[in-house]
Amino acid sequence: MNVFPLSEGTYTVDDTKTFIPFDALHDRLEDRPGSLLVDIVPFLIKTKNDLVLMDPGLGLESPAGDFWIHENIKRSGFSPDDITLVLLSHLHKDHCGGVCYGKNGVFNLMFPRALYYCQEKELAYALAQKNSPSYEYEKLTFLQHSPNLVLQQGDGIVSPGIRCEVSGGHTPWHQVFLTDQGNGIFFFGGDVVPQPSQIIRRFVAKYDYDGKRSASRRQEYAERGVKEGWVFLFFHDAKVAMAKLALEKKHYSIGRVKAE
Repeated sequence: MNVFPLSEGTYTVDDTKTFIPFDALHDRLEDRPGSLLVDIVPFLIKTKNDLVLMDPGLGLESPAGDFWIHENIKRSGFSPDDITLVLLSHLHKDHCGGVCYGKNGVFNLMFPRALYYCQEKELAYALAQKNSPSYEYEKLTFLQHSPNLVLQQGDGIVSPGIRCEVSGGHTPWHQVFLTDQGNGIFFFGGDVVPQPSQIIRRFVAKYDYDGKRSASRRQEYAERGVKEGWVFLFFHDAKVAMAKLALEKKHYSIGRVKAE
């Protein structure tokens, strides 16, 4: 199994949920009051049976005119047409803006040969938030009617060696993914475990649907990850995109893992 972080860069985001590229060499966070600094890192996983994309990111175009997600897949040695599974932890636009592309109500799947997996109740919840800036309603409506969509009902097996678990927390039906192809377990925690710092600090996020549940789940996954030797994949940390955890005197430490 091979794992590739597909960094789309760093952005600032405020209450409008507008993601603005941030270049640390030229931009200053203090010039963007009320904004958070976030990295966007989808993951590509090559298993025995599939080429899997976990959370396809913002769906934005690069300066070269292609989509970032397509450029990064090509840079990893694959074609976007090679993608067979797109796994969605939840449906906020920074995680699933890359499911499709288009404008004026006309859309196309970003990965037309892939099956798209999301929790049925998560989709229903997201569609009910029509006026929320956290979602791209037209894209979600298009996805809802796509024949490539597979709606999940709770925990289960997605494909041989890949399983999902509903975590809740960040959104009501947020899910996480565990991939095991015989060379260890790779854990993708979406926005319940988006950064290693949130494990170390035992962070409770005000922006979560249920911050206490997210914090509790994070600790649960951290404990399981230490015990079972998981490699954690962090969607919002380009500097430490992949890592293993160790527990020393009740404190977690982070050991970076190189992409395979």
